[in-house]
Amino acid sequence: MNKEIERKYAIKYLPEGIKIEAVKKIEQVFIYHDGNTLIRLRKIEENQTVNYRYTVKTKGDIENDNSYQIGQRYEIESNITKEYYEKLLPRKISNKITKTRMVVPIQNKLKVEIDIYDDYLEGLLTAEVEFPNEEAANEFEKPDWLGEELGYQKLSNRALAEMNREQFKNKVSKEWIQQNKIIIEELNQFIKKCY
Repeated sequence: MNKEIERKYAIKYLPEGIKIEAVKKIEQVFIYHDGNTLIRLRKIEENQTVNYRYTVKTKGDIENDNSYQIGQRYEIESNITKEYYEKLLPRKISNKITKTRMVVPIQNKLKVEIDIYDDYLEGLLTAEVEFPNEEAANEFEKPDWLGEELGYQKLSNRALAEMNREQFKNKVSKEWIQQNKIIIEELNQFIKKCY
């Protein structure tokens, strides 16, 4: 069981010479949630390969501070077959989230996962950094191209999966979505050139 420690940010701009290590297409739904535990199904396409994952996330003995800026959970993730994925999919209790994820290496062997969301979350662009421990998360000095910290209550994937388009639009500003769309267009052009 891994301890997942991450922080989530807006993106101000794309840095010059950005290096993208990987591009993945992700579809995900939740099939269980009780306040302490989440079960998520994912379909991940990367380099013409499709993988299916079953993930259990639980708070366990982790106590979050009131700001909930640093997301912390225990996580157990397993690969499953396409058949098992399709068998479990009808049990979904959330909307399906679809997104394109780009993995960008940064300082101290850390990586930023940039997510461009589709469908009813169109215009949402976030960046997550996962850390090896809490000390690294607390000491992290973000690169200038990362914007404000988004925290995890308002825009967690679980919360997003429970929203409709109108609810999502009420959580974010039009200006932020417009800025995101400019950056998303740049990212899409970069992906077309490189992948």
